Amino acid sequence: MDHPGKRKPIFMTIKKDQYLNICKPNEACLMCGCSLVETLKHPSMIKSEESDIIRKDFCPECWKKIANRDYFSWWIARRILPDRKKKISRKERDDLLLRFFEYIHDLPKPWDARQEYLLYFLAHLLMRYKVFIWKGTRTSESGPEESDAASGETHKPFLTFENRRTGQEIQIPDQELDGDKVSEVKKEIDEFLASNISTSEEDIS
Repeated sequence: MDHPGKRKPIFMTIKKDQYLNICKPNEACLMCGCSLVETLKHPSMIKSEESDIIRKDFCPECWKKIANRDYFSWWIARRILPDRKKKISRKERDDLLLRFFEYIHDLPKPWDARQEYLLYFLAHLLMRYKVFIWKGTRTSESGPEESDAASGETHKPFLTFENRRTGQEIQIPDQELDGDKVSEVKKEIDEFLASNISTSEEDIS
């Protein structure tokens, strides 16, 4: 069988309106039905059938089996995979992050270590996205930073934020930066966003 690149095509004249009527690429091979989008590149040809100009697309394997190649033209078509990354608006992102923060914040206290670090990370994200305002640091949820004179210990400080939307003041325990914990909570937040939006997923980095 001749290699398609060496075979001389049948020359014919195509009118302008016939060019415009040539159909878009087929999604599947016309012989075996496999996806051509996933193939990325495949042979395509244009041929005349009765009075119409027809485009036909085949996977590389089926192209080798075609006996009748009286095409007007053929080429290797290149396909681009559809962008499966969905888009999310800033408002949707902010709403979801705030909802996640409020859900954890409303859990019964005392919060465990994972919950505290999630609150810490989410609060800073929400401040970055201008949903929260930084207000300051306190040693307890009700007072300024101070040391326990009897024990000589300094109480774990609380970070204070204000929700711009409601004016509510929010306090969460401060945390030490830890690369492993940051990676873990970032992954959990990304998964939360991906599973709670119908139109998108966005990496928070």
